[in-house]
Amino acid sequence: IAALILKGGFKAGSGGWCGGGIYFATTRHDTDSKAIGPHSHTGFIIVATVDVGKVLHMSKTCDRKMAGKNLAKRGYDSIVFNPGDGDEHIVYSSDR
Repeated sequence: IAALILKGGFKAGSGGWCGGGIYFATTRHDTDSKAIGPHSHTGFIIVATVDVGKVLHMSKTCDRKMAGKNLAKRGYDSIVFNPGDGDEHIVYSSDR
């Protein structure tokens, strides 16, 4: 997956705690317990600068039905939430 990201950029996934977005951890340590779903891959960390814009803070269960259009209608660009193992930032556009 890392080689594909480096070649073609980040792309929104199809699901997750906050719907199909692009998920970022805030520290290297936080990645130990993230990206653990059945289609996730491990073994590579990409350091990225992300333009989070206006951030919506969500509860630890977030909203699995969230999408970029829904978020934009509410006046936000990204989400931050903590499912219990560190903050995650989610954007829904690879332009961010």
